[in-house]
Amino acid sequence: MSIGKSWGLLALTLLMTTLMVTMGIWQLSRADDKRQLLQEWQQRRDIVLELDEALTIDTPFGYRLDVGGVYLAGGDLFLDNQIQEGRVGYRLIRPLQTPYGLLAVDTGWWPADADRRRLPVVTVPEGAVQLSGALVRPYRPPLSLGGAPDPQAQRIHGLDPELLLARWGQRTLPFVLRLEVEGAEWQPVVMGPERHLGYAVQWFAMALAVWVAALVFYRRRHEA
Repeated sequence: MSIGKSWGLLALTLLMTTLMVTMGIWQLSRADDKRQLLQEWQQRRDIVLELDEALTIDTPFGYRLDVGGVYLAGGDLFLDNQIQEGRVGYRLIRPLQTPYGLLAVDTGWWPADADRRRLPVVTVPEGAVQLSGALVRPYRPPLSLGGAPDPQAQRIHGLDPELLLARWGQRTLPFVLRLEVEGAEWQPVVMGPERHLGYAVQWFAMALAVWVAALVFYRRRHEA
């Protein structure tokens, strides 16, 4: 094998292992983030705040909130691609008018119709309501498929503040109230830290395998 090809294979080996190690480190970072989030959730889940108290905290996610207000008519939005027990559906997001501004409320999961053009038929409670639930981060999809979202569409893919502003006519508070209508076992993460740790081990193992394969290859070429 020529010197040029040898250096080329070495460069490719370095590039692949660097990428794999970087992905492994990223997965470890994600595991730490999820572990911290779950720890905060355990510490805060039984602490109840009023809305004015929640607005004074930099990261109020995980605390419980008791709040009253009135749902804005015609403001229902359906957060798409939400899986529950293996079924595809939506999370129904409603705007609640409060004395401190508009609050996005995640009222629960609804199954999707076989005809994706048809959204669930729901009714809006009339008059003032008193709600209790958990404060969570506004959901944003990990990837953007491109194109500006339709501000008039009821089916949405994320709770982007600008989209909610266009749809509801007011800026929303910096958190979402998730109503506790699905039991107390809900946790703020879908993929736990153990899964991320497992992925990190896989990336590191693949990086090691690449180096082992490269060393075996170079040794055989040298002996040939």
